[in-house]
Amino acid sequence: MNGLPTTKRIDSDHCVDTKSKKCAGSTFIEALVAMSIFAIFITGACQLLVSHRKIMDMARDHYTAANIAKNRLELVRTFDFDQIPQLTESAIVVNDAGIASTQGHFRRSTTVNTLNTNLYELAITVKIKDRKTLVFNETGETISTYVAMHL
Repeated sequence: MNGLPTTKRIDSDHCVDTKSKKCAGSTFIEALVAMSIFAIFITGACQLLVSHRKIMDMARDHYTAANIAKNRLELVRTFDFDQIPQLTESAIVVNDAGIASTQGHFRRSTTVNTLNTNLYELAITVKIKDRKTLVFNETGETISTYVAMHL
């Protein structure tokens, strides 16, 4: 006939003879499209996991900061009323357990205000170090309460 090889077809979508110009490269393009779609899906999934991890770390840090403040507040119960003003501290770097440490990720401040001869206002503020910039944020957790002398 015209010298071109004839293509044998099983059905309209699959070529048996891959030497034909009509069938050449179709599987490579299909594989490339499939890999592109898969790469887009994996990129989106990875971004979702990274953002989820950041949110979980931030939530954990705020939870830990609140616990550090609560533990400091519980410490007040072990002191006599006249010793409470000695608990005042300013910007002490502490670890996850609330123990002073230069490697800590939290900064705790305790203020004691005398409202009356038998009433103190106690406020504990714990600021959190940003994981990316390693600088303490201005926001944090603050717990305050009043402590009265038992008569």
